[in-house]
Amino acid sequence: MDKALILEEVKLFKGISDKDTTQDKLIELAINESVDRVLAKLNEFSEDELTEVPNRLTFIIRDVAIKRYNRLNSEGASADSEEGRSFNWDKYLDEYETTLKSAAVGRNYQAKGIPNTAWMNAYITNALF
Repeated sequence: MDKALILEEVKLFKGISDKDTTQDKLIELAINESVDRVLAKLNEFSEDELTEVPNRLTFIIRDVAIKRYNRLNSEGASADSEEGRSFNWDKYLDEYETTLKSAAVGRNYQAKGIPNTAWMNAYITNALF
């Protein structure tokens, strides 16, 4: 994953000139925190622990970093409103959960209403062979 490219993209989304480096450290911190959040969520769904975010999920890192950057000065609050717009900060990754589950290794999760049949598959395999 190219964190320098993500930094450029976050700055572009936020209207920050690429020549303005005064906020780069802060944005880099938001990017690193986003990587940690996405990895933690991916590993909730994975059987094998991932140590890197797959490149196809870079857009999530960028989006979450922007959300985190937007939350500056609102730490500790669950919601904020400004000039008629309201923001809910509670769950950064909710909208990406389906994508993160599909990227999980081994898919160690269970959908609602679908029984976990791993034990049954193991039993059948052992009983037949």
